[in-house]
Amino acid sequence: MLLYGSQRIKRNGLLNDITNQLSQYGIHTTEFGGIEENPTLAKAEEGCALATAKKIDLLIAVGGGSVIDTAKAISVGTQYNASLWNLYQGKGQVSSALPIGVVLTIAATASEANCVSVLHNTELGQKLSMINPLTFPKFALLNPALTYSVPAFQTAAGSTDIFAHAFERYFHKEQSGTLRDLLCAGVMQAVLNELPKALAQPDCYDARSQLMWAATVAHSNMLGFEGDFACHTLSHVLTTQLGICHGAALGILMIAWCKYMLAEEAQFIAKFAMQVWRVAEYGTSSQIAQNGIFEFQKFIYSSGLPVTLRDAGFPNVDPEQLALKAVEHTNGFIGGNFRPLYLKDIIGIFQIAID
Repeated sequence: MLLYGSQRIKRNGLLNDITNQLSQYGIHTTEFGGIEENPTLAKAEEGCALATAKKIDLLIAVGGGSVIDTAKAISVGTQYNASLWNLYQGKGQVSSALPIGVVLTIAATASEANCVSVLHNTELGQKLSMINPLTFPKFALLNPALTYSVPAFQTAAGSTDIFAHAFERYFHKEQSGTLRDLLCAGVMQAVLNELPKALAQPDCYDARSQLMWAATVAHSNMLGFEGDFACHTLSHVLTTQLGICHGAALGILMIAWCKYMLAEEAQFIAKFAMQVWRVAEYGTSSQIAQNGIFEFQKFIYSSGLPVTLRDAGFPNVDPEQLALKAVEHTNGFIGGNFRPLYLKDIIGIFQIAID
């Protein structure tokens, strides 16, 4: 089964090339397209039914994180006799999965190099992740030229997701150390250096290549699996409740998170400002941190992404309602590897995010 999202891979001939190459080896293919950003449970269930009916024995995801995550859901869903959503709620297990291959067409989630997948249950308004080693892709083909046609907004949003994966690992107090910090900072700086080049010249092979490598490194065991991931949890609320693109939501939330942490964690934010944003070590920790946050905002804005919820078209959201969604299925807090965020903290971050 060849899984894909938009018609882009049909228009540029990629899907036809893959189909023709597979047919040369006598491999029959079934297409499964129309997978949207923020992949849904309903679409994955549709794919499970088709894969079972066609007796599919290999899934090839041609696309980015949404397509790959859908393939992961289908890979285990076809082997499970109950509701697929059970697996994402942690209520079920499988002992086998269909093998997955990847032809990557956007640098962002690193789903090609990990066993994490995320699905959106539109009926419940929930977005949950599943971690299952059976869903590690068997192979992934990474050709930067296939990302040339990614629109500017999606290039920026995907790159912000790359940045966020390293950011969430950087802010982990128990894992902090010289090498870990420098590795995470290096990935973030790769995004800062290469995204402007890719936006200015979409067919710049070197820039696209570096972003693709950065994506794979950022969200795989190359940097360690551990992270705080509070911003990612909050981003799921913005995607399910407001429909904001995942990467754009992360840009808004990372900035708001840094501002919120400034009062009690200025020293850590200042280190981030100096190590990643190259802010001069001049003034108090709070001043250095604020300078770094200012540079962060400038970069997100210059990439064509919103800096606040107001910029994204949502000036009148209710921070408390969003926060309640964030802790709806938790033990009362999110994050924790840097600092646990309770309801009052989350409300504060969403309030900052508005303006």
